[in-house]
Amino acid sequence: MAGMEEVLIMSSYNNFCYMKGEFRMSILSTTHLTKQYGKEPNIVNALNEVDISIEEGEFVAIIGTSGSGKSTLLHMLGGLDRPTSGSVRVDKFELGKLDDEDLTVFRRQRIGFIFQNYNLVPILNVYENITMPIQLDGKKPDREYIQEILALLGLEKKLYNMPNTLSGGQQQRVAIARALAGKPAIILADEPTGNLDSKTSEEVIELLKVTSKKYNQTIVMITHNPEIAMQADRCIRIEDGRIYE
Repeated sequence: MAGMEEVLIMSSYNNFCYMKGEFRMSILSTTHLTKQYGKEPNIVNALNEVDISIEEGEFVAIIGTSGSGKSTLLHMLGGLDRPTSGSVRVDKFELGKLDDEDLTVFRRQRIGFIFQNYNLVPILNVYENITMPIQLDGKKPDREYIQEILALLGLEKKLYNMPNTLSGGQQQRVAIARALAGKPAIILADEPTGNLDSKTSEEVIELLKVTSKKYNQTIVMITHNPEIAMQADRCIRIEDGRIYE
């Protein structure tokens, strides 16, 4: 029957979604988000009036070709760059209203990042890399929780290995563990399979899906690969700085 179709109503006012008769919080959203580079007459619109809304616990893939604006969008969502105009909202916080120091603390506490090139610190072992962001906040790592993550990712026997002794797939698993260790509400993944072979890529995406469900974390992943994107709950296509869903 027609009533079986999902009806989704977005409201930028109260930041809620209505789906299947339930109110659900939009944990991450943008409103008229625009990012420009350069000066007149050579302004480049990397993002142009982008409006998106992502629900808590959702796994969303943002797909686009090189130069489409997907990396710029991810940086804006994570507060790594500031927009020319428009806004990014995480829960009740508008990132543009936070000063640099508060924004840095907010990122460490609420957002986990996974990068294509892993960004592991070469002089730290696996455990030290995973716990470093937590310790930067002056907090004590939850060892039981981290052990659970390590077991889930198959890293429990690699705890004291240095990054240069690990394969690419293992290094990406360490990067995922580091992103999860601080118990962030949101994981932002920048081409997490870009440097991996197809088999390892599938394993990494499956691990992201498992951890998303297990810890109820929202994942936003950018990729240029349609096959990888199709494994997410929802795909958002970006071209020339504009969104197409």
